[in-house]
Amino acid sequence: MSWIEHHKVSEDLASQAQTALSNGRQQEAQALYGRAAQAEDRSLADLDPSKTRTLGISAVSTVSLYYKAAEFKRAEEVASRWLEFDSLPKFAKKQLRDLLDAIRSEEVSVQAQTAPHF
Repeated sequence: MSWIEHHKVSEDLASQAQTALSNGRQQEAQALYGRAAQAEDRSLADLDPSKTRTLGISAVSTVSLYYKAAEFKRAEEVASRWLEFDSLPKFAKKQLRDLLDAIRSEEVSVQAQTAPHF
């Protein structure tokens, strides 16, 4: 499939996830967000590296979708990988750093909720 085909699949899955979330189906929404993130990640592999603006937007979208799927480690990996891409636009690097901050805060919150209380 081409970049646009993977991207369209990602958009459709993200829309389904939003609907599931709106209807209170959290686990289903997270699973759909995860599938959307995977499709968007595949779209990045098919994108011409000279299209830096589109790469930046798609990288941010991929990380955001993994975040919504609560796949924090994967979101961190993707963000870190794209932050190393020298040609990535400044707006995308800033958004990726902001997402990394949000992901790390969420991880701390989840760990605090699941830690044993003595």
